[in-house]
Amino acid sequence: MILNALRSLFSFDVVVELSEQRITMRRFDTHEVFEYEPWIAIASENNKQKIVAIGQAAREMTGPDIKIQNPFAHTRSFVADFLLAEKVVQYGIFEIHKSKIRPSPRVVMHQLEKTEGGLTGIEDRVLRELALGAGARDVIIHLGAKINTRTTTFDDLKQN
Repeated sequence: MILNALRSLFSFDVVVELSEQRITMRRFDTHEVFEYEPWIAIASENNKQKIVAIGQAAREMTGPDIKIQNPFAHTRSFVADFLLAEKVVQYGIFEIHKSKIRPSPRVVMHQLEKTEGGLTGIEDRVLRELALGAGARDVIIHLGAKINTRTTTFDDLKQN
């Protein structure tokens, strides 16, 4: 608990906008944006799998022992592979924080696709667990219009 409090001093509130083709991370305080494609490249070596690239670099990798996957590409569900999706979100949170200390941000998860009729309890939990697994200390699931970080704060969203 004390460790999370210390890590929170080096963390920012972040909006994570998720789609099959792009993930956008946006800080509330500086409005800085980090965008990347949700591709992940995994290499198999000695019966072990290792993540070798995420984003555009992963998409362009080739090799007999390299598997390239988009964990957000599935015909029925938004998340096709939870563990890989968690690594992709974790990557973005580390990149936007640019800190050597593992961040513990407050995160708003905003799924932009496959939300017709709202989210099921399972879909809500998947988004929440993705954020928590990536290091979030508090998570809000947001549906609807994109969030303007210049006029809205994490606390505003928390009150609604």
